[in-house]
Amino acid sequence: MRKRSEVSPGGEREAANTLDVQIDSINEQVILAAALVDDALRKDLVRRLTPEHFLTPPHPAAWSALRELDRKNLSYDPAAVRRIAPDVDVNYLAGLEQARPDPPANIEWHVDALIWDKQRATAATGPIASLLDALRDPRAEPERVRALARHVGESFEGNSGREMLHDTDALVRQQMAEVRLRAAGHAMYPYGIRGLDQLDVADENGKYPSRLIPGAAPGNITIITGVPGSGKSALACHTALGLARQGRPVLYGAWEMQGGPTLELMACFALNWSRSKLMTGMGQSTEQLTTVEYAQLEQAMRVIGQKVRFVKNPFRRNAGEKRSNERNLDLVQNIIADSGCEVFIADLWARCLVSRKPEDEEEALFRQQAMCEEMRVHAIIVHQQRFKDLEQRPDKRPTREGMKGSGAYVEVADTMIGVHRPSLFKRVDDVTLEVFILKQRYGKWPLGIEFDWDAEYGSIDGGRSIAYDAPGESDLGELTSGGTPFKAPKREVPGGTRRKRG
Repeated sequence: MRKRSEVSPGGEREAANTLDVQIDSINEQVILAAALVDDALRKDLVRRLTPEHFLTPPHPAAWSALRELDRKNLSYDPAAVRRIAPDVDVNYLAGLEQARPDPPANIEWHVDALIWDKQRATAATGPIASLLDALRDPRAEPERVRALARHVGESFEGNSGREMLHDTDALVRQQMAEVRLRAAGHAMYPYGIRGLDQLDVADENGKYPSRLIPGAAPGNITIITGVPGSGKSALACHTALGLARQGRPVLYGAWEMQGGPTLELMACFALNWSRSKLMTGMGQSTEQLTTVEYAQLEQAMRVIGQKVRFVKNPFRRNAGEKRSNERNLDLVQNIIADSGCEVFIADLWARCLVSRKPEDEEEALFRQQAMCEEMRVHAIIVHQQRFKDLEQRPDKRPTREGMKGSGAYVEVADTMIGVHRPSLFKRVDDVTLEVFILKQRYGKWPLGIEFDWDAEYGSIDGGRSIAYDAPGESDLGELTSGGTPFKAPKREVPGGTRRKRG
């Protein structure tokens, strides 16, 4: 007879608690096939079902690829699936299409069966196994056993916390795919601004290493900060143009400047036109814009608009309408989902906040971060520095400490970029725009970059590394990889001629 202190070894206990739950793989195939052959049905199903609902390989990976197609507003196409998810067997999917060319009329029955299979499997591998383990252990506290028993019932209602646990095999496959892409140079996501994405000094192979790693990656957040007039909106516009040139669809919340003027400004940048030329309606010298120039401007805006879509300020539109941070972010999430964008730019993001109490602002930022991760969208948040605090400092460059509002802006940012125009604070020519990398989760920081800046044309050229020690922030040199302090190289910035305009 076993003494009370003696318990079965972990292996025996694990084997005893393993339940053989049969899963209907054919039902999973029916739902996959229906999503492949009917675009409207697929849009509905991918919003209701996640890859975790599918328990038979290779169905989870295939469903993940279909969700990505939907997010990009693409119809099902084997070539597109190969590009998005190289590990998915498109021949297998083709076989499902051929076997079931029409979606079943009772598709909801199949969906319910899929969800029930998932709940059974979740209960068997989680709450039931834990309850059996506790029942066999004479030392288990009664309250724990009772709580586990209650949790078994909850798991069949779809409320099990185990739904939030990663499947280890799937997580390893996903991360190894990301590692291979990085090694092949395909997992860098440039902002599209020369001199910002890459270092200005070539390596021994004649290549220019990445300065920002991984850049505008899906699921991450970039924060652009500066005082009013520092050039942060201009940098956001150039970034939107750079992303559009790469073919990445952008959703632009131009809530500071409004959509029309922002699109006009982007067209001005793309055409390399004088900004005052558009503001006054005058061409070279004092001549008015010609018919050809009006046509060029309209064409430029239409071309940009194919990849950059603007969203109106949806907040506080109706008098007496009760709003909250949560409801506004629900609205933002719906707009992002409907747009199919890969990058969301919010200028200024704080306009979506009803309550700016630090704790409410923090919660809203964490919600935005979770939204980006879930939807695989990169967010670029444009945010102000505290101008009054800046006036009291001898060094006027932006800092993390100078961010308005909650400290959560620093926490959620994967990359933080500060923008500075020295001419705002010194009697110098307005020919330089300085950009400082105040945080970079996966790369070196702080970094300083100096651009040639033409305020009339809004051009950003060059991108030279400059010496930079962040003012007032003693911890900025710490890195996530080992905590090794990093300082930008101290060197003289070479002079050079400024580009002249004709």
